[in-house]
Amino acid sequence: MVAVAQTGTENRLRRTGSTTAGRTLWRRPTGILQGTRWLFTWLGLLSLAVSVPALLPMVTVSPLALLLAVASVLALVGSWVYGFLRQQVPFALEVVDAVALTAFALAGPVPSAAAPLIFAAAWLRTLYGSAWRSVARGVLYSAAIVAITALWPLLSAHATSPDWTRQAGTLSIMLLTILVAGQLRTGLQSHDWAIERDKALTETGARLLGITDAAQIRALAWTTATELGECTPGLRVLKVVSTGDALQVDALTGDFATQPSTLPAEVLRTTGSDQAVQIVRPGPLNDAVGATLIWVGVPLTEQDEDAWLLVGAPKRIPEGTITSVRSLVNQVNLALRNSLSHHQLTAQALRDTLTGLDNRLSFTNQLGVQLARHNASGGLHVLFLDLDDFKDVNDQMGHRAGDTVLTEVADRLRHCTRPQDICARLGGDEFAVVLTGTTDAAAAAIAQRMVDSLAAPIIVNGRPCRVGASVGVATAIPDIDLDEFVHQADVAMYTAKANGKGQVQLYQPGLLQNESTLVSFERQLGRAAGGGELVVHYQPIVSLTDLHCTGAEALVRWQHPERGLLRPAEFIPLAESTGAILGVGAFVLRRACTDAVTWPESRPGVPMTVQVNVSARELESDHFVDSVLWCLADSGLPAERLVLELTETVVLESIAAVERLRTLVTHGIQIAIDDFGTGYSSLATLRSLPITVVKLDASFVAGALSNSVDHTVVEAIVQMTAKLGISTIAEGVERLDQQELLAQIGTDAAQGHLYCQAVPLPELRDWLARVDRGHIS
Repeated sequence: MVAVAQTGTENRLRRTGSTTAGRTLWRRPTGILQGTRWLFTWLGLLSLAVSVPALLPMVTVSPLALLLAVASVLALVGSWVYGFLRQQVPFALEVVDAVALTAFALAGPVPSAAAPLIFAAAWLRTLYGSAWRSVARGVLYSAAIVAITALWPLLSAHATSPDWTRQAGTLSIMLLTILVAGQLRTGLQSHDWAIERDKALTETGARLLGITDAAQIRALAWTTATELGECTPGLRVLKVVSTGDALQVDALTGDFATQPSTLPAEVLRTTGSDQAVQIVRPGPLNDAVGATLIWVGVPLTEQDEDAWLLVGAPKRIPEGTITSVRSLVNQVNLALRNSLSHHQLTAQALRDTLTGLDNRLSFTNQLGVQLARHNASGGLHVLFLDLDDFKDVNDQMGHRAGDTVLTEVADRLRHCTRPQDICARLGGDEFAVVLTGTTDAAAAAIAQRMVDSLAAPIIVNGRPCRVGASVGVATAIPDIDLDEFVHQADVAMYTAKANGKGQVQLYQPGLLQNESTLVSFERQLGRAAGGGELVVHYQPIVSLTDLHCTGAEALVRWQHPERGLLRPAEFIPLAESTGAILGVGAFVLRRACTDAVTWPESRPGVPMTVQVNVSARELESDHFVDSVLWCLADSGLPAERLVLELTETVVLESIAAVERLRTLVTHGIQIAIDDFGTGYSSLATLRSLPITVVKLDASFVAGALSNSVDHTVVEAIVQMTAKLGISTIAEGVERLDQQELLAQIGTDAAQGHLYCQAVPLPELRDWLARVDRGHIS
């Protein structure tokens, strides 16, 4: 395995260098070990070039000396260049070097003529091979020095005898050079291996960022584990998975005498909840390798089963290697967690969390694919299903009961359709089904089966409840686009509902003209928020202590395509009854937060607040708190600048709503009670809720000057809230004398036509500029 690992590393090091002799010899290659080999190659060649002139006195008088000089120089140049270009030194080249150095010395005038070359060769060659090769090299070079000393007197041209003492000094320095160069090679090689390991881990980490498939992640991880093995001589790695009574070998890398498929479970023992492992019986592992190794186990915590990497190496496992393996495992674990999260989020993005059906996005995507596939061949139908009287379930039994009903509806739809059909919940109590390969009659039959199934009562908490359903069916025709296809199914469904509910209606031309005005208005309202038809106006709120504008209330308007600009009273009640208020409310909150970020400070250090009305249906939603916090985070509006307005009856009807308000208050959001004084439990409201603002109803403000009862009510409310630390805002202020009375009583702020009516955002900015940054006087 040493040779295998070393050869693999040498090959990879060669690949990182230049590919031609010219470029490699004249440019220093990358890598510390390769660069050092390049330097010592040139050291040897230059030493040879400098030493050659010293041979001239001998080669001019002795043909044998000339022959030895030429042969040794050519042999050394060829051997050194070949070894560097190939990045390996066969043992035969070591013999060639020793013989050439001997010949070079014998061709010289003194025995020490080859000493510089011996030292250069010792440095150069010891940068290649293993420790055992260095020992062999020391023996060869020692033999060369002895041969030089022994053969020297045999050449008649040599006039002097060799000095054995000097030769012994050369021999000892040469052996010391080989020893030092061997340590240098080990350090440089370890450093290069560490760089290779870091490079492999870095490249793997970068590639893992773009992979979400678990199988691809594991395949890449094993490829990297193999690369790490090439950077450590003798390293073996196995991936094992516990099957209970044995360890299944899933993969292995390195040199094995036999490749086991299983190992005894007793090979390892786990400790702790993190599956840390100890190798307690390494015998079967060593038998598979054919040698005795040191073994370490690394747990794979992100596998579906108990799995480990078993890492073995002769004598010891370098700390850098085991650290790299652990780093790789950590990278893979993180990638697998990201993969799982990605697939979970993808599934959540395409699934309705309550019913498990496809959601609107998934429905639209799949319908588009099916429409492109079946447009010409036909047989594609869309069914829109809307529950009848579902609002009564929520109102009478609560939203938890409503969720139970929706879940049961989803189950019944699954039973009414085929496995290849697509069932989706579009939102609220609206469902859709995509049918492929069906005739109009078959699609109508499936729709009727749905109606009949949902006509049966649904048992909720031991109580039966009935909802029923109206279904519209549309058939794909050549060249129809997706929006028109969906619109036809929607029109058919509303027609079925308008014709008495609990019916199936196939779309046909003319249905749109026949639908009732109310149904049409309801359908348009449901699409207003997403269709860009809603706009938000703002009415300023003015402090009665210094007449600065301290905030503004957000009021929604509907820019109806046919009826023009509609005020809330003209469509909010319908939105409440149909559930469209959820979309309307979400739009207003998001727009108000985004706009309020751009408002100036009412006075230095006092930013303007924005007040947004919240309906009962919004407050009943389990997602309301998250929606509010998301709007703040997305817009960048500080929480303390948002005031949520509610009526007291809305809040007191639901314990869950009160808890949601308390949660919002902990985040810094303010709560205001609108139309205070008109309800039946005002004192209870102030005691039980985290209220910071009370808004006086406009009817009390209008009568406060002429009606003593209204005056008393306003004064009592202002005094009571002041003692509780709650600020007051009077609504409907239209005259200056009303402002003066409210200020005298102690009311904190007011809003009304006296200051400004509700206006679009650009007009609000103009108004603020006209009144000197919010100062009214």
